[in-house]
Amino acid sequence: MVVGKLGHVCVAIWTTKPTPALFDWQRSALADVVQRHPGRALFMCVISSKADPPDQEVRDASTKMIAGHEQRLAGCVCVIEGSGFRAAITRTVLTGITSVLRTPCPFGFVESVQAGHDWLGKHSPRGSLTDLVEAVARARAQQQAE
Repeated sequence: MVVGKLGHVCVAIWTTKPTPALFDWQRSALADVVQRHPGRALFMCVISSKADPPDQEVRDASTKMIAGHEQRLAGCVCVIEGSGFRAAITRTVLTGITSVLRTPCPFGFVESVQAGHDWLGKHSPRGSLTDLVEAVARARAQQQAE
C-alpha cells in the first residue's frame, strides 16, 4: 500500500487486501489533508486489480472515514482497476459501502487514474491537479522498486 499527499489531495493505492493497520495509515493521511484544506480536500483511492476486497471491519471503517469529514471533503473518487470478475466484485463491495453514506461529499467510481484525475478536476479549482497522474505513477514505480 502507498499513501501520499499532494497539496489538497490524499491518494491511497491499494495493491493488497486492506487490513485495519494499513487502513489506519490511509485514515490518518486523509484526516491531515482535510484538516489542512477543509472544504477543498479531495481523496483518490486506487484499488489495484491484484487487491482482494476488504473484510467487513474495514468496509465499515471506510464508510465512517468518508462520512466523518462531511463538507470538509470536496470529493472522493475510487479508481477500481481491472476488468472481469475480480473488478466486478470490488465494484460491488464499494458500491455497497457508498450506498449507506450520508455525506454531502460527491463520490465517484472510475476505471483509471487518469479518469479519477478528470473526475476530481470537476470538484477542484482549475489547474490544481496538474501533477496528480504523474505523482501516482512515480509512487507506484517506487513501490515496485522496493
